[in-house]
Parts: sequence; structure tokens; C-alpha cells
Amino acid sequence: MKPLIFVVDDDVFFIKYISTLLCSNSFDNIKSFSDGEKLIANLHHYPDLILLDHDMEGMSGREVLKYLQQNKFDIPVVMVSGREEEELINEVYTLGVRKYFIKDEFLFRNLKDFLNSSLQIASGF
Repeated sequence: MKPLIFVVDDDVFFIKYISTLLCSNSFDNIKSFSDGEKLIANLHHYPDLILLDHDMEGMSGREVLKYLQQNKFDIPVVMVSGREEEELINEVYTLGVRKYFIKDEFLFRNLKDFLNSSLQIASGF
């Protein structure tokens, strides 16, 4: 069974970009959400991975991480954000983020490498 990946970002163009990247690497079981509240409402689908933005309307990525931690959800989360502050990055790692990627010109390659090494091994591809 292909891994279920949740993409959470309030930028519709970024969701399309990430979805295209995932599909081009055979990860095509994707659900996307524009905010943290919609993600939380769909956690009963038990995704294999969450790709999470930090700065969103309503619930921030940090607040989503706190919710997941407080409610004992053991779902791998990769944060993909334009924020580069070391303090923020360190904080989200303490909240359980597995990997942090900055939205820059290297994102496509870095995320592709991470997904191919992490998800294919985990899912038996």
C-alpha cells in the first residue's frame, strides 16, 4: 500500500508544487489541507507523513505540532517553511519534527532525497 501523505500549507501554488513533486516520485496518495484545523479534523485517516508549513492562517505549524504531541499522535512530520530562524527551527525539533526544510531553490532536491530514502524504506517500495 502506498504511503498516505498529508500536505498542509495555506499557499495553493505551493501545495500544487509539492503534489507534483510527490507524484513524479510515485507518491501519489496525497491529501492536502489549507490550514491546521482541517489537518486535525482528518487525522483519523492516519497519514504516514505530514508535510507542514509553519506560517498559516489560524493554527500555526507550531500549534499543530503541540496538538500532535499533546494527543500522542506518532506521525512523522516534516516542516517546510520560508522561516530560517535558528530558534524556531530548534523549537520545532523539540516538538517532534523529523526534518526541517527551508523553501528555497534547493527544496525540490532536498525533499526528493529525503522522501526517497525515508518513505520507500518505510513502505517497502
